[in-house]
Amino acid sequence: MKEAQRLIQSQLYPAQHLWGLWNLSDNWRASVTDICLNHVGEKHRLLRLIIGQVERLVGDPIQAAWALTGVNSGSLVYAANPKTGTLIGLLKRLRLVRIPYVVLVHSYPISRWAKWCLEPADAVLVFSDRIKQLMELDGVPPTTITVAGWGPDLSWTQYDVGLAEVQADFIAAGKTNRDYKSLRKLAGSGQLDGYILDGDVAAAFRQGELTESAGRPSYPEVMALMAKSQVVIIPLLDPSMLSGLTEFSDALALGRPVVMTRNDWMPLDIETLGIGVWLDSHDPVSVHAAVKKAAAIPQEQVLEVARWFNMQTFSKTLEKVLDEVWTRTRSENHNSENQNA
Repeated sequence: MKEAQRLIQSQLYPAQHLWGLWNLSDNWRASVTDICLNHVGEKHRLLRLIIGQVERLVGDPIQAAWALTGVNSGSLVYAANPKTGTLIGLLKRLRLVRIPYVVLVHSYPISRWAKWCLEPADAVLVFSDRIKQLMELDGVPPTTITVAGWGPDLSWTQYDVGLAEVQADFIAAGKTNRDYKSLRKLAGSGQLDGYILDGDVAAAFRQGELTESAGRPSYPEVMALMAKSQVVIIPLLDPSMLSGLTEFSDALALGRPVVMTRNDWMPLDIETLGIGVWLDSHDPVSVHAAVKKAAAIPQEQVLEVARWFNMQTFSKTLEKVLDEVWTRTRSENHNSENQNA
């Protein structure tokens, strides 16, 4: 988060990567940690294995301790994913801390242990109505759950590319939970021109010819390629996981239609809104047909959705939840003090 903050201040990163904190009003002063558990063992394999086991049980105890003690302790803790704040939820469950706790849940269902530690949260934000419905079926009180659409930061200057000249059929940018087999086959056979940015290697396909570049492109460089591409493709290896939301948000901001593996966790139905095409199969014929269909979607149609589904809207929702939790907590504490007087 601290590194993301630095990159955002330098205009090298869009502010959605601070999960709503960037656009909060002056009523809130947000602090983020300088160090997390992964920093401790990032260079040692044995430590990484130990850390993996610790994270399963209590999340990130370093971030939890930072949030609850010392000069950085605040009036409320906001965890941008439930695993990070597991220890805080556990301590609240055991009534060892009373600080208000707000958490953002990306995917669902989660493990029984994680759910048990999540239940004491004062408020839960989720990305889609589907996640909210499943949590309610599991007994989470509906009054604590708020759906908040996480989208692009429209104030980022790197999105302001106007009507860029299209030079490629597609771009696929992302490493986690991706299936690029059919896309590589189509591009390698010359049926599609485009870019596949998978980790530390950037692959460019032009009329079947492949050019690879070592090194990860910067965020502005990826946006420049996306602006030149007709369609953004997000083929998911496992559709039961919410992945690809970053690329989806970038595509919205640039007005690029999306081809994505159908999944229940996406906050928007891209076909109903007319901003993309769902992939029900990853075979080359289906992928090729979906790209051609999505390419016909006008840029303005996609940009229209970005005007209401964006990080500015997410931040307003987050701030409303924070205000409600803080007001409710103060009222409860005041009533408790009067009863004990």
